[in-house]
Amino acid sequence: MSNIDPRTLFPTWAPESSRWSPWAKPVLFTYPTPIAYTPLPAAELAPERAPSPNDRVAVVVDMPGAQSVACGMVLAARGFRPIPLFNTTIGMRTNLHDVGAVISALVDSSAPLASLRLADDAPPAFLIDSSRLDGTPAPSSYDNRWMVFPQDFPSARALTAAGLESVLVIRRDGQSVKPDLRAVLRYWKRDGIASSALDPDTGQRNDLWFDTTMLAVLTDHFFSWFSGLRRNSAGGFGGAVPEPQAASGGGFG
Repeated sequence: MSNIDPRTLFPTWAPESSRWSPWAKPVLFTYPTPIAYTPLPAAELAPERAPSPNDRVAVVVDMPGAQSVACGMVLAARGFRPIPLFNTTIGMRTNLHDVGAVISALVDSSAPLASLRLADDAPPAFLIDSSRLDGTPAPSSYDNRWMVFPQDFPSARALTAAGLESVLVIRRDGQSVKPDLRAVLRYWKRDGIASSALDPDTGQRNDLWFDTTMLAVLTDHFFSWFSGLRRNSAGGFGGAVPEPQAASGGGFG
């Protein structure tokens, strides 16, 4: 682990021959070494509760940080292609989200992933962090919260062309679907791709129902305008929170 440069591992997660590699995000692979190494956690998804590639389903793993990668590896062993969509970065200041564990998880999982020799047309399992929008930025901290957009995922037409008929979101029961992901699911639903949720703790599946009117879609889509997330010059999310300016003295004449 300590001698592995994450920058060399992106092709393992996004091989040129894979149908879904164009959607993989390279951001967290650009750091020479993980900021702080954390062992890969045990996956909280039992293999017997994972879907099968024969189910004609695409998967979105909406679990916390490194746990999303661990669940992605369970799905990879089942025949899915894990696609990392982590669109955040690391700053020089105190980071609102410690993504070192995610980088470590991606590095630790690279060799096992390469050994699986997944099919080029293996169905996708998109990996995101369920805590991506959590936290309150403080002055002098680095706000590296992030969100997903519909363009971060294949269109319903692309999924259908690959023989996929629905989307399964892996998330804990009671965990609300955040507006950014909800917008994606609404777009898919409008174009004929239904979605359901799988609770990894119980194995229970439930259909997800959303208002698919254009007003509802746009309400979620424009959520980012009011979220206060900071973009960086590289096109992803991440920016320093400025110190508040001291008020100038003075009085009334």
